[in-house]
Amino acid sequence: MIAHITGTVLEYTDKEVVLSVGGIGYSVFTILDTYTQGETLALFIHQVIKDDAHELYGFKKKEERDFFRVLIGVSGVGPKTGLAMLSLYPLPDLVRIIKTGDAKAIALVPGIGKKTSEKVVIDLKDKTEGFAEAAQKTNTDLLEALLSLGYKEYQIREVISMVDTTLPIEKQLTQALHKMQ
Repeated sequence: MIAHITGTVLEYTDKEVVLSVGGIGYSVFTILDTYTQGETLALFIHQVIKDDAHELYGFKKKEERDFFRVLIGVSGVGPKTGLAMLSLYPLPDLVRIIKTGDAKAIALVPGIGKKTSEKVVIDLKDKTEGFAEAAQKTNTDLLEALLSLGYKEYQIREVISMVDTTLPIEKQLTQALHKMQ
């Protein structure tokens, strides 16, 4: 079982990165982020073995990988959906969303419907102990607006924490759009 990989970034897309380790290129699905070709990257790995594929899921922090394993334990949440959740919401925000029972915020994740989002909240509410949660509430209205405008999750993730959440939603959106440029 592969638990950790450190390698050089050969190429990347918005869903995976190819790491060169000892002359072998490993394709690893990762949380949406920006990488630089040639940079050294260390990832904690969760390996999924299927009949037709061996897939690697990589995380910069061990805590993210551990929570990913909790997420995919929910019926209806596979590895790609779990990764999409952690791509849209940083771990502390996702923990807070689950603890507060905000199924609407989880339903914003691509591939998750209303029933699955409610199931995630119910199944994981008591399993979030030991994971740090964010003190500040993520504005789901702002997130939904930016997603509907066609911005990618990693772009939103970088900007949304810099927006003043005490402002009205219109001003938050204006502020976020200025930071996107």
